[in-house]
Amino acid sequence: MKKSFLTVCVLGALVLASCSKADENSAPEGNARVQMFLTDAPASYDAVHLSIKGIEINDSKSEEGWISYPINALPNPFNILDYRNGDVYTMGEPYTFPGGKIEQIRLLLNETGNKVVVDGVSHDLTIPSGSQSGLKINFHQDLEPGGVYKIWLDFDVARSIHQTGNGRYMMKPTLKAFSELSNGQILGYVKPAAALSVVHAIQGADTVATTIPATDGYFKFVGLNAGSYNISFVATDSTGYTDVVKPGVLVEFGKATNIETTTLVKP
Repeated sequence: MKKSFLTVCVLGALVLASCSKADENSAPEGNARVQMFLTDAPASYDAVHLSIKGIEINDSKSEEGWISYPINALPNPFNILDYRNGDVYTMGEPYTFPGGKIEQIRLLLNETGNKVVVDGVSHDLTIPSGSQSGLKINFHQDLEPGGVYKIWLDFDVARSIHQTGNGRYMMKPTLKAFSELSNGQILGYVKPAAALSVVHAIQGADTVATTIPATDGYFKFVGLNAGSYNISFVATDSTGYTDVVKPGVLVEFGKATNIETTTLVKP
């Protein structure tokens, strides 16, 4: 039986942040600026609507410990599955923080308004502690004075949502954070659409990322550490197509590796 695309190890990509300097966005002397983005590792649901109420960053120089990051008004409903295969939602504008060190980031969700849509039917999505302690992401990064930092939060929906024995849907969120230097990328196309492929990025024995291609076969992994990956194209069993593995795909910090088009065939 083929390995389920739900088995995803995403936390291994939680790594260094990068600092970019730009005259038009430079921070006041002694401070740093941070801008947050949200993206998603896709899953086989019709939609996943999240009711986000805030983002907070733990800054070692703040007496309060947690500092609120001002977020933009979100679409209602906000379907996280709209932001996959490299598409991102800009959570807010660059915001000035004291030069210090980020220890954690947390995403705060409202208690109600979170839904998962399966086969056209909407179900309540229970998120334990989402509105109190928040969904915490470890992210250890020094903020250099004058630096501008872009940080992406990557929501692994496939691994985060579970159906209980009584049919309820629960979210035990799996998120990672990455930045420009740690944002190694792999992109390409897989054909034909009839294979209903799922694509895995594998290092050693670990699947570190999984994506579902778009209708035209396009896929993109983001937030990858530098290194060598085996890219596995897994067809749905019932289609009769043969799986393909492309070994030794190299990723460099901050760069995109294009492996172009992979075609699956029937035996």
